[in-house]
Amino acid sequence: MNRTESRGWSSVPSWFFQLRRTGLITLVMILPALPEAWAAQASPSSISFQAVQGGLNPSNQVVVISRDASRQVRWKASDNASWLSASPGSGAMTTSAELAVGANISGMPAGTYNASLTVTLSKGGTVSIPVTLTIVPTTSTKSPQDTTTATLSWAPNTDSDLAGYKVYVGTSSGAYGIPVDVGNVTSYTIGQLTAGTTYYFAVTAYDQSKNESVYSGEVSKSIY
Repeated sequence: MNRTESRGWSSVPSWFFQLRRTGLITLVMILPALPEAWAAQASPSSISFQAVQGGLNPSNQVVVISRDASRQVRWKASDNASWLSASPGSGAMTTSAELAVGANISGMPAGTYNASLTVTLSKGGTVSIPVTLTIVPTTSTKSPQDTTTATLSWAPNTDSDLAGYKVYVGTSSGAYGIPVDVGNVTSYTIGQLTAGTTYYFAVTAYDQSKNESVYSGEVSKSIY
């Protein structure tokens, strides 16, 4: 090879190989393999749920799986926690797919739980999404019955011909609705009261001839 030829070959890129065979020069170009698809990405890249112990499940969150490609692939979602789920669990996509991710807190104690959702593509690898579930304890020790009822009690009437008592209820002081005849008892629980309302109560006694006494002293209770 003369000097001119040497200077010419010195500019050949590194991916050219020179092979000398019986005085001939053979050029071989090696090209890198093109990937089948770009790696998948998830948006958002992580998920956090919050809920109250014994309450409703938190709202589902939507995750978008995307890739920069023009060829359709199959995908499948999997998780590593019994409380975690994704819908749909599998499908086909070209550039993107949406999953609704949910958490079921039924029977779970308060605490912080960590898991992951993994989406595997038939071509293009996998993408993993960390998931955190925080369940806080309930802040109220009252039962639903405690917050919607009021229990009244009163001293017994000593008249010999006492027949029973009537309980009056209203949402304004001194303004009552139709009374409830509770019979000859000295306590009564009123239910189905509305939260955020103050109720006013009074009691009367009546004899066997249906003669009714004046109102007792008024009491009130605010329902929260």
